Amino acid sequence: MTQPTSRTTFKDYCKRKLGHPVVELNLDDDQIEDAIDDAVQYFQEYHYDGTHPEFVKKQITASTQKLAGSPTGTFTSGETIEGSSSGIRATFHEYHSANTTIRFQSPTTKNNSNAEAVGDGNTYYRDITTTWTASETITGLSSGATATVHSSTTQTFGDIDNHYVTLDESYIGITGVIPFSDNLSGSTNMFSVNYQYALNDLYTMGTAGDMRNYVFTQQYLSMIQNLFSGLPRFRFNKHRDRLYLDIDWSGDLKIDDFVVIEAYQSMNPDTYTDAYGDRFLKKYCTALMKKQWGQNLIKFEGVQLPGGVTLNGRQIYDDAVTELERLEVEGRLEYELPDDLMIG
Repeated sequence: MTQPTSRTTFKDYCKRKLGHPVVELNLDDDQIEDAIDDAVQYFQEYHYDGTHPEFVKKQITASTQKLAGSPTGTFTSGETIEGSSSGIRATFHEYHSANTTIRFQSPTTKNNSNAEAVGDGNTYYRDITTTWTASETITGLSSGATATVHSSTTQTFGDIDNHYVTLDESYIGITGVIPFSDNLSGSTNMFSVNYQYALNDLYTMGTAGDMRNYVFTQQYLSMIQNLFSGLPRFRFNKHRDRLYLDIDWSGDLKIDDFVVIEAYQSMNPDTYTDAYGDRFLKKYCTALMKKQWGQNLIKFEGVQLPGGVTLNGRQIYDDAVTELERLEVEGRLEYELPDDLMIG
């Protein structure tokens, strides 16, 4: 028969490897589905074909507030807006959705325990917990424009205020974030060091046939870049699905800017169905199903059936455990990528 190319054919393959339909398998369909999920998860976490490197482009979102209707007057981009009752101040960015939603950033309050600091009661501090209240009036301190908050107070804090970027659960690891600033050794700005070096010295290297000076110069520029700018620092945990960027969010990034992330994305067999034909995945899932089958039969151990046949679920269970241990050792030695070498 052909290799399995779907979850259904994969399930049938594993059942046949355990003797079905010649032998009755004492397994519930939900237990089989759980075994497939567990096998796929192990495959994604440890097998080099279970993930693939990916460049992820994420656009920085603004915080939004739904309005009861169109504003009276026109808010100015960059001006401070303030709620009449909550006292929340924020920086207006632009209108959205036919002027019934505003996009903003940097919400602040004073003398509020939910803010990052309380201070002297006169200083405003960042606050992404407190929201404008229903039917509250928001006023632009420069333009004088006003707007009324919707009764549902639908307010959403964006990346620019959360200080993190949301990723879906398929991303299991982050290896880097592309720098936001110009690279000294790769900028196309005509006043940059790299541009001027290429303009004045690059063509003279061909006559001498010596590239050493160019290589040393590029290494020196790269060292300067790392000393004074460096790479963006970040924190990521796959169970939180959030990439925290430890940067100056008020200067390094703006609303609607793009962040490019180097990540590892798990291979979804339902999308890339060829993964269901992987030799290791087939063996591992079959062993998991065998273990569950034996565990189901252990409760009947020693019970004699008609004809003197005795059920031995313990033997099936023990055999499966031994197979799983062998497969996991084989997987870690032969199919797992080596750890990255870090120096410095």
